Amino acid sequence: MPLNEKSKSVLKKLAVIAGIGVTSLISYEVFYWLTHVYEYDARIEAELTTLSSRIDGEIEKVYVKEGDRVKQGDLLVALKSEVQQLKIKALEADLIREEGQRTKIEAEMIAFERDLNSRLATKRETIKARKVEHATIRNRFELTRKNFARAKILFEKNLTSKKSFEEEQSKVLLIEAEVENSAANIKVAELELEEVKSSKSRIDVLIAEKNIRNLNISKIKTLINQEKAKLTYHFVKSPINGIIDSVYKYKGEHVEEAERMILLHDENSLWIEANVDESQLRHLELGQRVIIDIDAYPYPFQEFDGVVTFIGSVTTAQMAGGQATGNGRSRKQTQRIPVRMKILDPPEKIAPGMLVEVNIQIYDQIRF
Repeated sequence: MPLNEKSKSVLKKLAVIAGIGVTSLISYEVFYWLTHVYEYDARIEAELTTLSSRIDGEIEKVYVKEGDRVKQGDLLVALKSEVQQLKIKALEADLIREEGQRTKIEAEMIAFERDLNSRLATKRETIKARKVEHATIRNRFELTRKNFARAKILFEKNLTSKKSFEEEQSKVLLIEAEVENSAANIKVAELELEEVKSSKSRIDVLIAEKNIRNLNISKIKTLINQEKAKLTYHFVKSPINGIIDSVYKYKGEHVEEAERMILLHDENSLWIEANVDESQLRHLELGQRVIIDIDAYPYPFQEFDGVVTFIGSVTTAQMAGGQATGNGRSRKQTQRIPVRMKILDPPEKIAPGMLVEVNIQIYDQIRF
């Protein structure tokens, strides 16, 4: 059926409108492609913390499961520790015994020194008293000897009787014996004093014994501290505020030293990493706005804002230990640069490894 002029006019208008629409769409796509860096194969990354056993042992209890939120210092895994605790108790008993022996030695030292000082003081006082007594006797001896000399002169001149002379002579002999006896007593007292002084060597013996006890006590305390440190190895605590990603060992299982038990991450350390085509590197700057689509929260229901926080200076090929370029133009491959982004308003449920798509807005870096 032939079209009238009016229908032809309508079709022409529709064709023009469609052409404008297609042109606009193409222009928008070209503009979007020029003003955005788009990567669909990005992932959420995080600083993962692996907790491994520091000793061989059997797991007594696991306090967490995958997905649990934990705080720094929370107990995650406990290994059986009865043997270790018995070691510590035995060492503590040894410490008490050694400290008791040291206390006994110290008491003996105090008692011995008190007794020694008392004996030394007594002997010194005895010597002092005997010297005073000896001086008194010598004075008497000198006086008696003078009397005897006078009596002898008088006797020789027949001015006194023989009996009086002999009496004075006897007095001299008696007092002379007292002087000798007094001097001997002083000698005896001085020898006794030296004997008491020589017993001071016992103090040296006690000091040596005390030093041995001090050394033993120091060694035992060191061992106790070491064993208590090992005891802490039986209790695995979280070093961070984070989320449990994996639990590798459970109650009753044996674990060896350095064997991993728990994997967790800090939820505040999450970032997005995308490997961007090297041709876009000149357009990228730190702080650029990013529109983020997380596969778990599909567009158009929810989008998230972010910013560029890191632009790598080494290609992913070099980071993997490969070569950046091939030998010859035919083998040349486009390289990619790692770029990190921070999510400004992350959702509550998010985990490392999730797939995301990112649009990095580069308006200001484009020169038309």
